[in-house]
Amino acid sequence: MSTEVGTTNWQSYARCWQSIRGTGLSVTSAWDALKGHQEQRALFERSVQRGRLSHAYVLAGSDGIGKRKFARLLAQSMFCRERKPDEIDACGECRACRSFIAGTWPDYIEIGLPAGKSVIPIELIAGDSDKRGREGLCFELSMSPQASDRRVAIINDAHRMNAEGANSLLKTLEEPPSQALILLVCDNPDSLLPTIRSRCQVVRFFPLTETDVKDILIAEEMVESPEEAATIAAMAEGSITLAAQLLNPDLRQLRQLISQQLDQLENMKPVEVSKQVTDELERISSGADEQRRNGQWLLRFVAEVLNGRLRRLTSGDFSDPLLKRFGVRNGVDMLAPLLDRVISAAHQIEGNSPVRLVLEAMFDDIARQLRLGPISAR
Repeated sequence: MSTEVGTTNWQSYARCWQSIRGTGLSVTSAWDALKGHQEQRALFERSVQRGRLSHAYVLAGSDGIGKRKFARLLAQSMFCRERKPDEIDACGECRACRSFIAGTWPDYIEIGLPAGKSVIPIELIAGDSDKRGREGLCFELSMSPQASDRRVAIINDAHRMNAEGANSLLKTLEEPPSQALILLVCDNPDSLLPTIRSRCQVVRFFPLTETDVKDILIAEEMVESPEEAATIAAMAEGSITLAAQLLNPDLRQLRQLISQQLDQLENMKPVEVSKQVTDELERISSGADEQRRNGQWLLRFVAEVLNGRLRRLTSGDFSDPLLKRFGVRNGVDMLAPLLDRVISAAHQIEGNSPVRLVLEAMFDDIARQLRLGPISAR
């Protein structure tokens, strides 16, 4: 049973599995669909082998790295009829696996943040006010399994529970049903109530490798070429969510604009550059929050250009004007503080400083540094 979680999640899950089967390769496990996180899988497998599987876990890590997919594969493994009792695995072919992939397995509950909402409604956790305690996730978990030996529940965006919902869940965590497994998926475990966190085991997940991100982009047909996948993966910080944002045509255009404007750093006119990029930033942003998010991407693009110049300097590329003007050491000494200035601007935007003013000041400082040159050369 999947509750109030968009069908696109299940469609994506099923599509990923079908794409692997469609390759014609020998597929022995549904886990073949997952990139990375093998250490976390081994941790759960050891717990099963020792008979120490806890009743509740927090799966914590940055957005877009595969925590939800991991949680679903773990749940599927609990139901698979073909797996060995001491393994965390799922065949993907048995009746239980097929029903799970279709989203119809009766002992599975999944809830999350509904579209357009800022908190997970208490109704999903404990039921409507007139049926409080007689429906919702906690009630479902208290029921005996219908088709397997346990019930498994996933709470996506668990940090979006309000106090009322968290306290309702807390009662279940304090006296968990013996046949229940609860998986809370969130970006940061510190965002959960301490009373919730203390009753769960925290399992931390880490960003994907660039290679994994590239492979996913290609397998999911999110890009037009392997070269584009490699470029996006290099900036995605191990997150498919960030990679998907970078595929936005507006952000692509913004990245191209930054590259063009900063291609000749020595001749940069800060007022003109600042106005052009901030005007573009405001054009592609529908509100203050999106403008801040896009502003952070803009700063990443600036850092990308500066890092590219640093690589050319250190490789001895004599076509670079900075190398001709300052030499390798002085050129590096000049560019490194510029990267620090970009980081400072990112902190200012994160601290809710006006985006336009932050960018104007940053570009002015970059131009001043380029005019003066490195301290060692003055």
